[in-house]
Amino acid sequence: MRQSIARRLLPMLWSFSCAAAPQTVTILTDNSYPPYSYEAAGQARGIYNDILRAASSRLRGYRIELHPVPWKRGLAELEAGRALALSPPYYRPGERPFMRPYSLPMLREKVVVYCRLPVMKQPRPAWPNDYLGLRFGNNAGFRPGGNAFWALVDLGRIELEEAPDVRTNLLKLIRGHLDCYQNDKLAIDMELAKLQRQGLYRDGQLAEAATVSEEQGYVGFTDRDDGRFPYKQDFIRELNQALAGMKRDGTVDRIVGRVLDAARGQSASASF
Repeated sequence: MRQSIARRLLPMLWSFSCAAAPQTVTILTDNSYPPYSYEAAGQARGIYNDILRAASSRLRGYRIELHPVPWKRGLAELEAGRALALSPPYYRPGERPFMRPYSLPMLREKVVVYCRLPVMKQPRPAWPNDYLGLRFGNNAGFRPGGNAFWALVDLGRIELEEAPDVRTNLLKLIRGHLDCYQNDKLAIDMELAKLQRQGLYRDGQLAEAATVSEEQGYVGFTDRDDGRFPYKQDFIRELNQALAGMKRDGTVDRIVGRVLDAARGQSASASF
């Protein structure tokens, strides 16, 4: 009975204590996932980290501290219950039973196909069957596009050339050495903005041809902490309220817009 009463009182006690001084909450962040989450000069950078910093300014009684780590280490820390939260996992409850609950989604990511304009003179609505016989670029070590796409590559019905990064693949595409290229839409748009600024790309040379997949990024929380973080549920409620408000008032869109403006070489306001 006493333990039950104590468990009910803990959230109230944390609320009272938070009114006096903010509780610092550490969120582990992926240190190698640009432009969304990465480490630079020892600091957590990228779109998701900017979103979390903006959310932190709206929390009542909490302050978010971001700590970049290798992705596999972050997962291991949550599975062991040593860390409270990790950003930005996709929703994978079956693969990661130790991770629950999830926050509200922070941002929707899209993998898209860009092709040279002459390639798109023929309608290609069906992915990937309408792209047979074309030469695709791909970032080495990545496998976007789905199983059906890679089956066609294995059969030789779609040709594939790999390059180390987005810029190299886009330059090959612009110069006609490739027909199409698939990757994260924001990563492509940012690099095209840089290439346009450098006079290496002009509007109309490429067309967005297909959306291959969509995922949303969350903050995932451990369920293996055994009470180590007694403020967890209250913090999740506060964070979700902040994220919902940021989507409603356009803060998330402005954060993404700032990143694109920086790629274009335009000045971008730092206000959220």
